[in-house]
Amino acid sequence: MKGYAREIVWVGIAQAATFGGGLATVKAAAVVLGPTEYGKLSVALAIVGIAQVCLYGAISQTATRFLAFASASGLLNDYKISLGMLALLAAAVIGLFLVMASVSGLSAWIPLSAAILCAYTIINGTQAILIAVCNAARKRQLVAVVQMAEAIIRPFLIFAIAYLAIRTAENVFLAYLLSTALLVAAIVVAWTSKNKFSLEAVSLERQNADSIRGGRLTWNMMMFSAPFVVFGVLGALGSHGERLLLAKWATWAEVGSYALMAQLAMAPNVLFTSIVNQFYFPLVFQFDPSGTRKVGRSFRLYLLTSILGVVGITIAVAFAGPSLIQLFSTTAFLGQEHLLWFLGLSAGLFCIGQQLVLPGLRLNRPAIYMPAKLAHSLVLLGLSAVLVPKWGINGMGLASLLSSTAYLSATILANVWLKRSLKFGKLGEVQS
Repeated sequence: MKGYAREIVWVGIAQAATFGGGLATVKAAAVVLGPTEYGKLSVALAIVGIAQVCLYGAISQTATRFLAFASASGLLNDYKISLGMLALLAAAVIGLFLVMASVSGLSAWIPLSAAILCAYTIINGTQAILIAVCNAARKRQLVAVVQMAEAIIRPFLIFAIAYLAIRTAENVFLAYLLSTALLVAAIVVAWTSKNKFSLEAVSLERQNADSIRGGRLTWNMMMFSAPFVVFGVLGALGSHGERLLLAKWATWAEVGSYALMAQLAMAPNVLFTSIVNQFYFPLVFQFDPSGTRKVGRSFRLYLLTSILGVVGITIAVAFAGPSLIQLFSTTAFLGQEHLLWFLGLSAGLFCIGQQLVLPGLRLNRPAIYMPAKLAHSLVLLGLSAVLVPKWGINGMGLASLLSSTAYLSATILANVWLKRSLKFGKLGEVQS
């Protein structure tokens, strides 16, 4: 328990640094740019976010899931090679997007340079993968140090670039790129100097290494990540599409105000659920690499903790709305703070839905959540097309809330189906 307590402390420090750094970055960018340029920056980050969800999020999930198995099976070198291959494949897809954007003229629609967006997407995705591996290996202290460094470096670079150059969204975006590149380099140097890439302080029964070879490990990792890529494609609009859809019908200033409120509503929810997940997920996957043990009691506690935390955060954010906006931006962003009730509830429901995917992940059956991702995106797209032209950003707030409700409901139904299918499967085995 003492070791776990120490891990919890480091996880808390890491997530607090991410939370504080994220808000400091929002504050710096909002103050430097104002609503109009901030709207352009938020759309650019939404485009990067879609790539992260579709590609690097899948690889990060795979890195977390397979490190324990690879360590127990003596396949860490094959694990590193497989992970590198997945990262290179993602970079190739992003490079293809750059070519297509240049040829088709899509780059004219993007508010920033497509080349800079692609470069940042690759670097940021690499950082996400490295942090996922560190978390899976329970390198809590290293993750905390990296995230604390990011919390300091990025806002500093934003203010530095604003002082030295014209205050545009593209110049501020360079601060994101440079800070992430520095942190990726720092993680690589830290690993190289320590020469460690294994699980520590965890006693795992060695698996039969003859049961799976490196080539098959690569294949298994690709097959595990494939549904997450599909999830990303199906859910990309739901997770990052609000700003893109809003840009079609609203001014850049309105997009900037909406994006700021959405970030203020989502940030504390992400902080809380990330702390819970960074502690709980590695333990589940390391002590049960094959996903065969029952974790009913711990999962119920995990879920109850998540729900209580998200509900409390949602209420607090909604009540403190006007003060939060002024604290983390300027008075130029005021005027639509009532939307924090919609956006806070939307963020809370979405995060609870995200917590409910663990049963399928443990059983290597993430595909059961594809309909939920699709429902989230389709409901958001359909409602946005109807509500936003009529009610502007108020319509987008309502569409966001209803789409998150649809996502949570569909995820619950997927888990009900999973439970019943497992029950019938066991019954069939007994009868045969």
